[in-house]
Amino acid sequence: MDRIKEFIALFQIPPAIAPYVTVFAEPDEIDLIVTMAGRTLSVVEVADLLKLPMYQAAAFLEKAYRRHFVHREVAGRKVGYIFDHVDTTDKPLRYIPARFYDRLDELTMYGDWDALPKEIRDEVTGWWLQEYADKIAPVVEKIKQDPDAHQKIKQKDFLLLDEAVAQVDAAAVHAVVNCDCRSSTQGCSRMVEACIRLDDGARYTLERGLGRQLSKDECKQIVLATDRDGLMHIDTRVWQDHGLFGFCNCCTCCCFPLRASTLLDSDRVYPRVHYQARRDETVCTHCGRCVRRCPYGAFYHDGSTILMNGKSRKAVAFDAAKCYGCGLCRTGCPIGCIAMHSLRGIPDDHP
Repeated sequence: MDRIKEFIALFQIPPAIAPYVTVFAEPDEIDLIVTMAGRTLSVVEVADLLKLPMYQAAAFLEKAYRRHFVHREVAGRKVGYIFDHVDTTDKPLRYIPARFYDRLDELTMYGDWDALPKEIRDEVTGWWLQEYADKIAPVVEKIKQDPDAHQKIKQKDFLLLDEAVAQVDAAAVHAVVNCDCRSSTQGCSRMVEACIRLDDGARYTLERGLGRQLSKDECKQIVLATDRDGLMHIDTRVWQDHGLFGFCNCCTCCCFPLRASTLLDSDRVYPRVHYQARRDETVCTHCGRCVRRCPYGAFYHDGSTILMNGKSRKAVAFDAAKCYGCGLCRTGCPIGCIAMHSLRGIPDDHP
């Protein structure tokens, strides 16, 4: 087996992108994965195997870490990985070979993703989405079986804007990265630099060379901009128990948590719905802003008209069964006639 074929097998590369290995992997990175052969190795061991000086091997492994070809390990624990950041300063490191699934983050957000033919990008994105769905399937199944499991598991929830801002306020370190879902899918023109990372999530992101650090105020401004752009804030509501990591700002056309819910038949369970919109029809002006803002068609024009201040307008109706409680209608309402009603014992939100 030649080295490219070995690399494809060891890095678990899907067939569609196998002919394009040189787009996302440099020759020395291919050699590294083949040489490691699935083993967790120290800098000393890699230097010996690749016949490199220690300083050169250390620099090379850090570059490979930033490009998601390897992960770090300290005392048998994988670190610098999602939801598991550990300060590795002055600690002996070992390196674990990654796989293509891990490499896609950096490749789609900041790499040469657009150098691939569109049909290949689409096929690989479909593969990535299915891999993601398979990865979260056990968590989703637990939540389906136990209605209270979402309190014990760090899962995805629809967050209101003020809940997202509260996380930003509570964090000491802030960063933003490109959305890997929108970067890979390219299904809409909404903001790409939109995923917020906080505290350990921000430290992990910056350590790995992704995104950029923000001040707290800069972070808030990006969150507000994502809301104006019609993006939904999604991550855990129980961060006080699990610690801050950050949250995504999602669209239905690109983002994996929302698309995977269809594959897993986990509608309203993952991401979990906590609120439902309520409109004060006595003051609603039927301007239609909520219709344009709602990603799920809960607010819609029912075909009738209504007279407002002497002018005829398309009447706005509401289908509660289609509401996911994302709050985009509330933040877009120019007169504040929409509030979010709690479905799960959370204090109601009022405009």
